[in-house]
Amino acid sequence: MTAAPGLGGRRARVVDLTAGPLARGIVLFALPLLGAALIQLLYSTVDLMFVGHVLGTGAAAAVGASGLVVTCLVGIFTGLGTGTGVLIAGHFGAGRHNEVERVMHTALTFGLAGGLVLIPVMIALAPALMARLGTPPEIVPSAVVYLRIYLLGLVSVVLFNMGSGVLRALGDSLTPMRCQLVGGVVNVLVDALFIVVLRWGIGGAAVATLLSQTLAAGLVLLALRRLDERYRLRLSRFHLHPVTLREILAIGLPAGAQALVITLSNVAVQYRINALGIWDIAAFTVWFRVENFMYMPIMALGQAASTCVAQNLGAEDRPRTRRAVRACCLIGAVVTVVLAGALLVGVRPVLGLFTADPEVIARGTTIARIVAPCYVLFALMEVVSSSIRGAGRALPPMIIVVSALCGLRVVLLMALPRVFGTVGRVALLYPLSWVVTDTALLVYLLARRRLLWGDAPAAR
Repeated sequence: MTAAPGLGGRRARVVDLTAGPLARGIVLFALPLLGAALIQLLYSTVDLMFVGHVLGTGAAAAVGASGLVVTCLVGIFTGLGTGTGVLIAGHFGAGRHNEVERVMHTALTFGLAGGLVLIPVMIALAPALMARLGTPPEIVPSAVVYLRIYLLGLVSVVLFNMGSGVLRALGDSLTPMRCQLVGGVVNVLVDALFIVVLRWGIGGAAVATLLSQTLAAGLVLLALRRLDERYRLRLSRFHLHPVTLREILAIGLPAGAQALVITLSNVAVQYRINALGIWDIAAFTVWFRVENFMYMPIMALGQAASTCVAQNLGAEDRPRTRRAVRACCLIGAVVTVVLAGALLVGVRPVLGLFTADPEVIARGTTIARIVAPCYVLFALMEVVSSSIRGAGRALPPMIIVVSALCGLRVVLLMALPRVFGTVGRVALLYPLSWVVTDTALLVYLLARRRLLWGDAPAAR
């Protein structure tokens, strides 16, 4: 474990995943990723509380209506950040510092240019998008206002995600978490000022988000400026290197497309849930909130697996790469079993934190008892798909996840609406799709293990 400049000149913890005890390194690297996800969840919840309690249900609905567009955009650029991180981790593990510098500047240049191009296009399309998504006419104006102001910060969102991906690929997962924490605190404080004190309405909520994201992005860029002299961020080095950009897109676009398709498939699932009835809708809504606290550790572990595999393949240490994948799978299994067990023991009190309706709690308990024990399957899916992606093979896991996970759910719901006509049967879709996806991923992994972790050179 070494140190690198963090916020305010402090030394941020950098975890070297190519040396030292594997399990300890993976956990130390993943914990800040989990912290960042928790910070995002908590301050977005507080943000929605300000909007809902101060501005009313209509304003909260307007923010929610624009959420799909925001999630899709962020998912695409997060995917590009993933591609950047995989390449940088591989080059860093191999000691190719000039390539680290080249990938970083190419990625940030592309993100900056892409964001600037998208902003006016998306702002112009905002009213049409809101109408196309079936947004109730009475909240369309508010939703458009929120979305347009949010889009002004799109460059900040892109730079934060890509810059954070660079830092994590270098072994520093703590600095992005600190940047997000500062941005989250500022978001809450500015929400209070703009919404409660100045009464700016939904526009105030959007401006608060814009300012907090810009601050977080600025802090990440500052951290990149303080990296090692051999690959630190320099404004004079911003450029688009065509070959490097193709390598980033080869990994980043499938990852971004996967996030986009998963989001859209969730819309289709929600459409079916909405047809069940108000108690079932409320039960799934509450469950999805509770589920976040199981979902986030798994996602953090997946990011750790991707970085660990990329660094060790770059260092050409294939036995350690195989041990890293096994260690991540084992950690994921232990974490999910413990969390699922704790949740099932106290499921009713936990659900009661979000609703007082006994019928909603009863149906939410049904969902939890079906899905929670199977979450270990989701952990395995995330670790294996992220490991394959970390080896530079982004297209196969994207095809498998999109077809087996998303496609299966949508096809079954649409083709067999009567079969999946109860809350319990809809909940069964999740473990069923995880089993199919895990099977497909493991078959691919076994078929291509020599190419990925055998005697063949690592993918670049």
